[in-house]
Amino acid sequence: METCVSLSPTHPIQQTPIPNDYPQTVEITPYDIDKYFDHIEQRIYQILSRPAKETLTYDILDTDKTIQYKRIVLKEKQRQMKIGEIWQEVIGDYDGYINLRVGDKSGLDIVSHKYKIAIELKNRTNTDNASSRKANLDKLAKFKKEHPDYTCMYANINEDTEEKTISGTMKEIIHDDTVVVYATGYAFLRHIFKEETDRIIYFVKKTIEKYIL
Repeated sequence: METCVSLSPTHPIQQTPIPNDYPQTVEITPYDIDKYFDHIEQRIYQILSRPAKETLTYDILDTDKTIQYKRIVLKEKQRQMKIGEIWQEVIGDYDGYINLRVGDKSGLDIVSHKYKIAIELKNRTNTDNASSRKANLDKLAKFKKEHPDYTCMYANINEDTEEKTISGTMKEIIHDDTVVVYATGYAFLRHIFKEETDRIIYFVKKTIEKYIL
């Protein structure tokens, strides 16, 4: 069961040593934004140029018209999946963050030992059904219990409307007796990128436009 709690100064992000069971190195050298952009451009190109599956599921009622429609739907679904993958790279490779990728023991997407943040990331608020949402919150609550110094965030880049996405939200919810931060839109992105937010969004948009097929 989830309960919403408004964020307040009484819930600060604490700075404490990295847990012993998370030995990854924390980047302490000055951050080079130009090298970051070079790396992100390369990753966006690799993701967008990767061949996509074109096989359609068979339906006994298929017609030429429905097959054409199914191809459009499949292509859009694949595009959205690649955009989600790009966001994980964009955030996970930013200053102080680690892209955990598939196979990490936490099952989460991104972690920052520098800022004490763990993130489960989604591109849109409508990509989770009730069961997958619960599973994701379970992972975050488990991580929070094991690492109480960390802020655990369930983040969605896009809300269901432009207005909600632009305003965004940052609020605490209670799941399994544990505080998880629910974050969306620009509020979430500014929390990560701070003064570089608009510059990074512009760069990613132009790079996707450059390489999308």
